[in-house]
Amino acid sequence: MKCAGLEGIVFEPEGSVIADSEGRWLLTRINSKNLPESRRIWGLIEQNYEPIDWQLDFKSGHRWKENVLSRDILYGKTPGQDVKVPWELARMQHLTALAWAYGSALRKADGFSEPSVYLKEFRNQILDFIATNPPRYGVNWSCTMDVAIRVANWALAYDLFHSFGAEFDPDFESVLLRSVREHADHIFNHLEWDPVLRSNHYLADIAGLLWATAHLPEGKESDRWVTFVLEELNKEVVSQFGKDGANFEASASYHRLSAEMVVYSTTLLVGLQIEGGRWDGFYEKFSEGYWDKFGKIPGFTMDLSKPNGQIVQIGDNDSGRFFKLLPVEENSLDHRHLVAAFNGLLNRKELTDFAVGYEAEAEVVFQLALKEEIHAGRGAAPRARIAYESFGLYRFKKSGFDLTVRCGPVGQNGNGGHAHNDQLSFELAVGGVSLIVDPGTYLYTPLPEQRNLFRSTAMHNTMVVDGKEQNAWEPGPAGLFQMKERSNAKVIQFDQKIFVGEHEGYGVTVRRTLNLKEDRLEGTDECDLPGQKSIYFHLAPGSRVQLYPPDEVEVNLDGVFVKLTSKDGRWEMENGFVSKAYGEKEPAPVLVLRSTSKSVAWKIQNRTQP
Repeated sequence: MKCAGLEGIVFEPEGSVIADSEGRWLLTRINSKNLPESRRIWGLIEQNYEPIDWQLDFKSGHRWKENVLSRDILYGKTPGQDVKVPWELARMQHLTALAWAYGSALRKADGFSEPSVYLKEFRNQILDFIATNPPRYGVNWSCTMDVAIRVANWALAYDLFHSFGAEFDPDFESVLLRSVREHADHIFNHLEWDPVLRSNHYLADIAGLLWATAHLPEGKESDRWVTFVLEELNKEVVSQFGKDGANFEASASYHRLSAEMVVYSTTLLVGLQIEGGRWDGFYEKFSEGYWDKFGKIPGFTMDLSKPNGQIVQIGDNDSGRFFKLLPVEENSLDHRHLVAAFNGLLNRKELTDFAVGYEAEAEVVFQLALKEEIHAGRGAAPRARIAYESFGLYRFKKSGFDLTVRCGPVGQNGNGGHAHNDQLSFELAVGGVSLIVDPGTYLYTPLPEQRNLFRSTAMHNTMVVDGKEQNAWEPGPAGLFQMKERSNAKVIQFDQKIFVGEHEGYGVTVRRTLNLKEDRLEGTDECDLPGQKSIYFHLAPGSRVQLYPPDEVEVNLDGVFVKLTSKDGRWEMENGFVSKAYGEKEPAPVLVLRSTSKSVAWKIQNRTQP
């Protein structure tokens, strides 16, 4: 295929492929040792099936090789190539959609083909992957996390097909079972463990190994994996989630990813509780801390969510998921499905009320758990003032204003791999409309300059002094997932209407005071350094802006009208971008308040007509 390219970078396509049923087309693609078995498996696929190119970054056109050992695969070295593209495809999270389509076709729902179409496509795609991606070869065995997520999705989709009464032929069952074991063996022998930093990658390894092992026969090796995953899942949930239920990555979206691993792994374990079986007694194996944090995790997601149902963006957002359980159009910032999934086990009223419209997700979890509920955490009444100290999230909900402030650690035990330079930054919704927003993440390795731009201080709603960064990172590829903590952000005051926070990222104290009135937000930014101060206000896409130099700006969006004023500087407008999902960005205006004063006061007033 001729790919569209990424930011003007396009790789030329290779020659066309004619996939014959005997597998001769694999001769130049699969290494000699794996070739006979790859051809045998390919021969099990229906002849009219068109293979998927699992090695292709179908955005830029760059292609990796399936006959190269995974440990020798290079990525992040060539501009434009994005390894996340084939990795995401090879997670095969789309397979559950085929299962739902199969069930819908059985019910003769409008718009669906015969049930066998979806059953055969599921079978063919898995055989295609196994035939053309031998273990430990090609790009899709180079990251254990992705291996783990893939096998978990195989297992879930397989179970969904069986729940609809589907049956598979013995040849397919044999190939699939062997590959599930190969996935489990690879995960166990390539764990992304570190004595200091074990992040969502290691949690994914454990979750994937759990799902794979649950679908394997009992035996010495698989029983060892059972013991391992039970011990490690308990430890990592306690380690990676704070006492308030917030994840330690300093990222709202990575909270979702990690929480999905936790809820679906716990659900599987609940469903596997068969007296006398190898999973029996896991409740007793898990600590009180596990269940306490489990019950609090969905509350953090609820408190992250704005009036429009979308979360506040804090830190990285790579749109990563463990399962995409239901085949709906995905909104990367709508995490209500996660709350519904937890509610499938917890059955709490405040979760039910929050996740209206996502009841199907709760029902699937309830059924996977064999209709058993667990009792962890407790309900909480809506709050006008919310604080998550371990994460660094502070939020006011008052009189039509919804204000969220970021002030806390860079996460990952100080590594900051998914944090942004967003200290004292805020998001603001007025009258239910998100007006001032976080611009998101956009990309990781394909364009390092874009990666660093979107996590820079100037891409957040906070003060920049002479172009300085709050926290530094190493130059080059080594620094793309690391940020040195030097800001030491802390909250000075947080009461019913005032937030005061400080950071030391520029070598001196920077203080921000936010005072929420009935019809306005009053802010003051203070820094004793000489030089130009630039205070950024990133507006949501579609905002209409009118400058009235030097001290007044009017902004209108979706019927909400606000006025920004300041006597301590001049307003300017720049062209910016907002990324709501990985790999996507859209134009959006940016307001910048420039000043050389050591104290800059500003005001955002709601002028919307009742």
